[in-house]
Amino acid sequence: MEEDLALFAIEQAAKMGSEYADARLETHYNELITVANGKIERGIINRKRGIGVRTLVNGAWGFQSTTDLTKRGIKKAVEIAFKVAKASSNHVPTPVELAPTKAYKRAYKTKVKTDIEDLAFEDKMKEMVAWEKALHVSKKVVRGLVDYTGLKISKLFVNTEGANIKFDNMLVWAELKADAKQRNLIQSYTKTVGHSGGYEIFTKTGMEEVAAEVGRKAESLLNAKPAKNVKNATVVLDPNYVALLVHEIVGHPSEADRVLGREAAWAGTTWWAGRIGETIGSEYVTVYDDPTIPGTLGFYKFDDEGVKAKRKVLIEKGVLKGHMHSRETAAIFGVEPNAGMRAITFEYIPLIRMSNTFFAEGDWKFEELLQETKRGYLVSCMRHPSIDDQRFNWTISAQEAYEIKNGEITTHLRDIALTSTAPKFFKSVDAATNKVTIEPLPGCGKGDPMQGLYVGNGGPYLRGKANVLGVG
Repeated sequence: MEEDLALFAIEQAAKMGSEYADARLETHYNELITVANGKIERGIINRKRGIGVRTLVNGAWGFQSTTDLTKRGIKKAVEIAFKVAKASSNHVPTPVELAPTKAYKRAYKTKVKTDIEDLAFEDKMKEMVAWEKALHVSKKVVRGLVDYTGLKISKLFVNTEGANIKFDNMLVWAELKADAKQRNLIQSYTKTVGHSGGYEIFTKTGMEEVAAEVGRKAESLLNAKPAKNVKNATVVLDPNYVALLVHEIVGHPSEADRVLGREAAWAGTTWWAGRIGETIGSEYVTVYDDPTIPGTLGFYKFDDEGVKAKRKVLIEKGVLKGHMHSRETAAIFGVEPNAGMRAITFEYIPLIRMSNTFFAEGDWKFEELLQETKRGYLVSCMRHPSIDDQRFNWTISAQEAYEIKNGEITTHLRDIALTSTAPKFFKSVDAATNKVTIEPLPGCGKGDPMQGLYVGNGGPYLRGKANVLGVG
């Protein structure tokens, strides 16, 4: 029945005269729990089911979604999508063309040991109250927060070219935050745990121990020294900080719609537009976007256009190699589509999005990198980004840092940020360690209306040059 409804949608679109159409029939289960200072502030379960239909008419897109999963309701949604596309075709200067791709027929699932729906919601709330309690390692921790999200999504994609792909996905993550206070000084520390998979991700992690470490980190920052401004400092970035860096100054500017200037009015442009093949960084700067890695927030095998996913090489040994594409932008650039299109739910039209974007590993051991750093800063754990419209100038704050003197970690620092330009930093990178960590980054925003999508980002430890800012 489910497949019949999706096929009915694209059949109706074809009958009306669409040159192409696709449909995503989706079922969503979403649970949200928030605990603050021992009290459950939110405990919500949401369920929804619907279909999103995209039509291409005279070279223009139309889109409509509905939760009325009757043939009558779906037919009405298709008619609206068709009319929108037809009306838009009168105003499109260049008709849309789609790069060819194979029409796959597949069904696949995320590996799950403990389904989130198999556990009592009340038991999960009790567990998270215990996690929040564990944040309070001393009276100096004045506020604790646990914010949990669990998602279970079943998606069927079909199109008029014959694709038929089903994906059952499950994702969980929880943000743990502790605020510590000493006299007039307040310091916070946050950690996010989660990825694709079931509730076993938390069970095997030992969340109360993780929470206690978050509390200890917040408390320790009260005794850390405020950072001072230092120009052109040697900085060693940990994978968590690298995660936000690669997200902001490689991931977003690698989205082909942004490269084409189609996001200029909303989110900006890209400084490296038109520079494919140019050297923009050192030999230690290689960046991939790879949705095929199991157990990550950005995992999938086919995107929301039915294109088979594979590793995308964005930067290779300092050379700008490629972008993330839809079938439409791939045709414009004259390249193969590379599975860059996703939507947060059936209610939204797909957009070009990153999946798991990360710096590649190098050939250094962390201990060697540290020993070879005579004076610098070990910068740990992302906080807030500030990036210009071209993703050229960047400033990203960190939760903590340490001074490095003669290869040893010394003074603990708080209230610190780094600033540089993308090309200057890329060219300064002279070392990368031999292990990559991919961190969960839920809530990556793009589009209007905004779609907050879940992605993975990270890399190894990187060493380069940046200006240090004391931001206290």
